[in-house]
Amino acid sequence: MTLRMVLLWFGAIAGPLTLLARTWLTLGSRLENGDNLLGASAFLLTFFTVLTNLMMALCYVAALTGWTWLGWWNRPFARGLTVGSIVMVSVYYIFFLSGLESFTGIDNVLNIYMHYLAPWLFVLWWLLTPGHGALRFADVPKMLLYPLVYVIVVMVRGALVHEYPYPILNVDKLGYGQVAIGCLGMLIGFVVIYALTVAIDRWFGRRQPASA
Repeated sequence: MTLRMVLLWFGAIAGPLTLLARTWLTLGSRLENGDNLLGASAFLLTFFTVLTNLMMALCYVAALTGWTWLGWWNRPFARGLTVGSIVMVSVYYIFFLSGLESFTGIDNVLNIYMHYLAPWLFVLWWLLTPGHGALRFADVPKMLLYPLVYVIVVMVRGALVHEYPYPILNVDKLGYGQVAIGCLGMLIGFVVIYALTVAIDRWFGRRQPASA
């Protein structure tokens, strides 16, 4: 079995299991503190890390099974979008968020997997997977729709319930001006990482056949 297949099988199994564990722990904690199931689920889905780890799991399962209803997640654009997004998750967490909370037990295991291990294993799998060369720099604005829609939804929810998943988005503490500056910095980071993802894809595409 090749390294690519090992990574594929590992991601297709570990990814969904990690998400299930994270969901179970988060919902359980929220429900114990008086939240309802809908509110707890909405809170879970405000985390960019959770959403992007879900995207990785979908890419893995789509590649492994070939299920037609997951076909979009088997496309080069979906993989490229996921690669760029999960790299941002890891880099931002390591440099800006890792010292803000301490985790123990299963929470620590999930935190390490979702922020440190899974992102770079996915990047390695993507690099080893045939089909490079299909991305274009014109895809970068399309990729930016994902973090843009995410921020809009999270900010609207935050204005209603006064709860934000990340300190950089906390308008109640920082004010809209400071949050806007932080989001601008994040936007620049996403542009750079997505553009780099496209550049790497095109470089690899010149060295291997672009197959599905």
